[in-house]
Amino acid sequence: MAWTRNAVLIPAFAFLAVGGVLAGTVQDQERRSVWTGVYSTEQAKRAEGIYAQACAACHGPMLDGGEMAPPLVGSTFNANWNGMTLGDLMERTRTAMPQNNPGSLSRQQYADILALMLATGKFPAGQAELPRDTELLKLITFEASKP
Repeated sequence: MAWTRNAVLIPAFAFLAVGGVLAGTVQDQERRSVWTGVYSTEQAKRAEGIYAQACAACHGPMLDGGEMAPPLVGSTFNANWNGMTLGDLMERTRTAMPQNNPGSLSRQQYADILALMLATGKFPAGQAELPRDTELLKLITFEASKP
């Protein structure tokens, strides 16, 4: 009987320990915002070519908007997205852009373009790349003003 109880308890404790570590990781991610360095400079740089090809004709070469599309940086953009998540922004971009061929880029390319938008919008870079997974991006809040 003692062997059976230990055989059950040891995996249960291991499960709880791993769950606690994962919960701590998610809690850390939940507190992230665009002000905590959520993309890398290299990632933003990598997006320049794809942005020029797929986005600049409408949103302008400096991401400041054009006749056909709104800006992707600046006070109007920041006000529109304030309080939303980067997951929300990723899904909007992925399902609607480029306007003539929505969803035609890879998830990595969309994430890279988000990194370029953050860099151009003067949000600080970090060491890690912005993830391409929408669920992970939903853990990063877009805050227009530095907290």
